[in-house]
Amino acid sequence: MYDFDVIVIGAGPAGYEVASHLGKGGKSVCIIEKSESTVGGTCLNEGCVPAKNFLETSAYIKKEEYFKSCGVNHTSSSLDMMTLKSSTHCLIEDLKVGVFGKLKKAKVTIEYDIASFVDNHTIKLENQNKQITAQDIVIASGSSHRDHPLLKLQDETIISSREVFTLTEIPQSILIIGGGAIGCEFASFFNALGSTVHISEFAPRLVANEDDDVSRTLKREFEKKGISIDLNANVTDYTVSENGVEVTVDTGKKQETQTYEKVLVSIGRVPNTSGLNLVGANIEQDRGYIEVNENLQTTNHDNVYAIGDVLKTPALAHVAYYEAKRVAQHILGKETFSEDYIFPSVTFCTPQIASIGKSEKVLKESDIKFKNKKLFFKTNAKAKIKGDDSGFIKVLYDEETSLILGASIIGNDATELIHQFLIAINAKLGLNDLEKMIFAHPTLSESSLDLIH
Repeated sequence: MYDFDVIVIGAGPAGYEVASHLGKGGKSVCIIEKSESTVGGTCLNEGCVPAKNFLETSAYIKKEEYFKSCGVNHTSSSLDMMTLKSSTHCLIEDLKVGVFGKLKKAKVTIEYDIASFVDNHTIKLENQNKQITAQDIVIASGSSHRDHPLLKLQDETIISSREVFTLTEIPQSILIIGGGAIGCEFASFFNALGSTVHISEFAPRLVANEDDDVSRTLKREFEKKGISIDLNANVTDYTVSENGVEVTVDTGKKQETQTYEKVLVSIGRVPNTSGLNLVGANIEQDRGYIEVNENLQTTNHDNVYAIGDVLKTPALAHVAYYEAKRVAQHILGKETFSEDYIFPSVTFCTPQIASIGKSEKVLKESDIKFKNKKLFFKTNAKAKIKGDDSGFIKVLYDEETSLILGASIIGNDATELIHQFLIAINAKLGLNDLEKMIFAHPTLSESSLDLIH
């Protein structure tokens, strides 16, 4: 006899989602999280949610000149960091109430402790020094900041994204190491608030997983805003002093040393699995990532599942939600969601970036014949009304059937617009189907229709 039907390790997006689904499905569930304050995981407490609140706020200031051109007069464009931090804290707490509500409604037991495996049915609660058992166990312990091989985090000088939310003042200058989604989002934030921003990216382009045209456009738009960018760049030396951080960056073509008030390290994340005693439970892993089969079950134990950032799948909250639903359905013995799915990738920098489906690179490698259509927002009335007509929509479609295979957007509200193409691809719609639809005018969405003509 087990203590619970299911134990879930971690109460981030993956963990609380699977726990609530299982609880509503009639299972007795225990979810383990380090503390009450960390319920909601990185996404809610120090990731997606606070970052987007910071970005939304900074965007208002960046549009000051446009507001003036529309006749809006105001006396100050400064930002009170303490007020922003307070509003962000309130936002997090409001959303956390919803998380606790879901768990309570599903009758989920919460244990605040550190979990480790004894065997594939038994978990040790380290602080309480007790063991609990379950028929099934779901690992959803999330991820943490990836350390730079040279630069070590140091007080308030060399920071990760987590420390951005504790800053009391905006730095005059900042070096951002990493030109992926998180690095580019914070580059937009600090640039909007007047910091001198420099990005150092090891890869040959920004947001390397996105379409080539999108990467080039983002670099051009960033440079127009005064953000300096080094690609193929490697940090080779640094010194911390009273004046800031002196950093040497080597691009192969040049080597430069500059001093910055702050350095933000944003080079990815690593799974939180090192303290779980996976070896003791004979759970296979690769560099901390847990190995699973098509049902997200660990390779040696069909009663132990893994979801979210502990897998090699994209470390995105919305992907974690989907994996949580897949596992819940499997444990409950219901129809299993497909492992073959598409998901939107979104980056909330300025301009915003979003993509869905297959990329040009994948289509070429798969020898699929396709064409592309592109429409620039400069022709869109609503983009001009909103004060930013930069960017474009690019759609990839099957040459013979006109079926939409993939799409990329850079520009105004790209992170919202992309879901049109999520629905179109899942519904197996072609460009000829969109052509028969009526889109409201003036809207950004009608660019999808204008693109066809």
